[in-house]
Amino acid sequence: MSKITIKLIVMEKFRNILVIIGGINFLLFGLFHIAFWFDPVIDWKNELPKLTELNSNIMQLLNIAISVFFLAFGFMMLCYRREILNSTLGRALLFIFALFWLVRLVGEIVFPGGFIIAGVIFFISVLIYSIPVIIWKK
Repeated sequence: MSKITIKLIVMEKFRNILVIIGGINFLLFGLFHIAFWFDPVIDWKNELPKLTELNSNIMQLLNIAISVFFLAFGFMMLCYRREILNSTLGRALLFIFALFWLVRLVGEIVFPGGFIIAGVIFFISVLIYSIPVIIWKK
C-alpha cells in the first residue's frame, strides 16, 4: 500500500470517528437540556414563574425544541453516518452543525455569566463537526 492510500484510509476512519462522536455529543446535549426541568441549580420551578407567562412558555418550548433537535440529529448521525460522510447533503449538515456550535460559542463569550468550561466544550463541538467537512474526500 502506498503512503497516499494509507493516509486516505486513516483520514476516512478519523472522519467516521468524528461523526460518531458528533452523534453522541448531540445525544448528550439532548439529555442535558431535558434535565433542565430537574436541575436544582437551574431551578426552573422557582425561576420560570418570575418571567411573564409568555416568556416562561417561550423558554420551555425552546428548550423542548432544542432537546428534540439534539436527540434527532444525534440518532441521525449514528444511524446514517455513511450517508453523512459521503453526500453533499451530509457535508452541508456538518457545516450547519459546526456553525450552530460556533454561534453558541460566541454567545458564551458575549453574554454575561458565561462559563469557560462551556466555551471549551462548544469549541470542541465546532471542531467535531467542521473537521469532517474540511478533510472531505474528493
